[in-house]
Amino acid sequence: MDPNYFSLVAVFAQVARRASFSEAASELRLSTGTVSRKISELEQMLGVLLFERSTRKVCLTEIGCMFYDRSLQMLQFAEESSFIVQDLQTEPGGTLRITAPILFGTMHLGPLIRTFMDRHPKVRVELSVSDHLESLATGEHDIAIRITNHLDDTVVARRLATVNWAVCASPEYLGRRGSPAVPADLREHNCYHYPSVIKYGKWSFRKGDAEYTVPIRGRLQVNNSQIIADQVLAGMGIGLLPTYVVGEYMKTGQLIPLLQAYQPTVNSALYALYQPNRYMTGKVRRFIDLLRESIYDPPYWDSGIA
Repeated sequence: MDPNYFSLVAVFAQVARRASFSEAASELRLSTGTVSRKISELEQMLGVLLFERSTRKVCLTEIGCMFYDRSLQMLQFAEESSFIVQDLQTEPGGTLRITAPILFGTMHLGPLIRTFMDRHPKVRVELSVSDHLESLATGEHDIAIRITNHLDDTVVARRLATVNWAVCASPEYLGRRGSPAVPADLREHNCYHYPSVIKYGKWSFRKGDAEYTVPIRGRLQVNNSQIIADQVLAGMGIGLLPTYVVGEYMKTGQLIPLLQAYQPTVNSALYALYQPNRYMTGKVRRFIDLLRESIYDPPYWDSGIA
């Protein structure tokens, strides 16, 4: 490709936008004759006529219209690529706006954000924790941390880790009520779960090729995993909870994992989302890289669980 090609296309786009050689020349700080010569050079290079010229006006030909649409895409891509290279070569700055679920943000994002700010002192971080799934389309957030099994195709998702779930109870509760040996035994226990994840009042498990579904009963239903964990820690019942919430409690023996031969069929993963219509800035890229290098997959909170 001719090394002057991109500069010629940029001149062409300016003429097409202004529908005038002289106005384009003024915008580009070139002479009208220079602009005209560059357009002729591009037309000769492509072997087509891009403009219909008269003494009164300049109009795009049919091929010129098609080329104009493509040229805008190409120039935008080239500009964004240049920004990306600059971002990678310079220290990121400005504000990084993150939204995350309340409990995950409270339990796990604080130390990671401190590490990020230590590495990048020019970046200011705004963290919004909410269990209301705020849309990235509003432009209010650069990154959304989501735990889900369903991804919206309007965003770009970077998978960070599998989110595993565990059935668990306190030693005190198990001392009173005994431990379930098989999923069917859960019918005799007070069971807690997050209602938006576990639907229809049933827990499902897999062991090898076999699946088991058990209707459960519980005296409390609440849409906050920490409250459920607190109830289970207090010896009130058995919980089905994500390990990023109860992993530390199981490692210290405050909670005992149950039915370990059976895998809960709750499918969810941890993702970092960003908008597809915005290139990944240096600060967004570096924060996602930090999440991936710090969390791992399997995630660090699962390490050491018996």
